[in-house]
Amino acid sequence: MNPNSGRSSIFAIVGVYLIYMAYELLKSLIDKVPTTMPLFLQILFIILFTGIGITLLVFAWKTWKKGRENSDTNPDDPEETDDTATSEKKPGEN
Repeated sequence: MNPNSGRSSIFAIVGVYLIYMAYELLKSLIDKVPTTMPLFLQILFIILFTGIGITLLVFAWKTWKKGRENSDTNPDDPEETDDTATSEKKPGEN
């Protein structure tokens, strides 16, 4: 199991949430929903949330992919890949 899979999952969830927040801000801006937030702050946060969200998703993907490649080349549990450790011996065999 990849030790970074939990971290990359959290990064992906946060990235998706930030993109969702940017979408909601953009939707309210397009629909001209009355808000107390100034227009320039809405635009700034849309840009920031989108940029940070995409960055987190890319980072999560690269972390997950790198961990998967490392686990393929260096398995954590050598007994799982060792055929002699998993094969059953019949009574009387050495």
